[in-house]
Amino acid sequence: MIYVSYEEAVAAMERGLLRYLPQEKAHRFAEIFAGNSLDGVHSHGMNRYPRYLNDMQSGLCDAAVTEAERVSGFGALEVWDAHFGVGPLIAEQMAQRAIELAKAHGIACVALRNNSHWLRAGRYGLMMADAGMMGICFTNTCMNLVAYGAKTPSTGNNPITFAIPREKGSLVMDMAVSQYAFGKLEIMAQEGKKLDMVCGYDKEGNETNDPKAIIESGLMMPMAMWKGSALSIMLDLMASSLSLGRTSLQIGDPSLGEKGMSQVFICMNPAAVVDRGQMEAQMEASIAFLNALEPRDGKHGVHAPGESLQRTRERGLKNGIPVTEETWEKILAAGRETA
Repeated sequence: MIYVSYEEAVAAMERGLLRYLPQEKAHRFAEIFAGNSLDGVHSHGMNRYPRYLNDMQSGLCDAAVTEAERVSGFGALEVWDAHFGVGPLIAEQMAQRAIELAKAHGIACVALRNNSHWLRAGRYGLMMADAGMMGICFTNTCMNLVAYGAKTPSTGNNPITFAIPREKGSLVMDMAVSQYAFGKLEIMAQEGKKLDMVCGYDKEGNETNDPKAIIESGLMMPMAMWKGSALSIMLDLMASSLSLGRTSLQIGDPSLGEKGMSQVFICMNPAAVVDRGQMEAQMEASIAFLNALEPRDGKHGVHAPGESLQRTRERGLKNGIPVTEETWEKILAAGRETA
């Protein structure tokens, strides 16, 4: 593991992206990759960069498309089409559109179809929370999860995020419906680590906590058995139905690449209906109660999701962003190829 500065990471990734995107878009996309890693979400930050370049090279992601097209709308509900463009850039556009609509209507929902991988769900919830809004965002994926009761990949490991504005720093919960996101499995496999519980099957169908074996088999379990499976199915059907986009079944086999996801961006403006000061006071009382609980293991207590995000960012800005030597070399190599 090595450590690189945020600025160095952005500059290195921007060089590789210039092969596909104009400078302004390449810079912003590089900031998204580096920013996700800076926030501690390495699986959906710099670690994902080489794969995204491959997606643009292969045409799985159309790098010529960086903005979505509005298809229809009714009040604060809209449907847009990404036309298989650059996922995170388009997702930021949709989050911003949801914020604009929520400012006007109090609540908004933007459904998006045919988007490429949006990297980290929490980024778009945080955009809303940092604008003083509450956010709920979710996406479907390819069939990379074994539905409860099945033997083969049959639903998506569909991420969802909740975000809440807070004076001391926005709160965010960002989770897929497996115990570990697939990107996290990749990180742990690179580091030769085992999972702390059984989370999938090997090629022979045996339960395992070996991330490498789960990646090779493609057989990942849903969290909480039938509950995680049900949540996955409902997120998929809601996102695809509202946008009239692809289902996980239509996106298909993960070995063929992930193309054309359906996504939803819900934004709520609490200040339009309740006193923000009272909301903050009530929230802080709950967080203080959780923080004061005696840790069961003597070390780790209870914190609200995202409560430590600012400290993680500050540590990364001071000490550098951790990245494996293998990933960093791929990033540098992509820049050299562009030059």
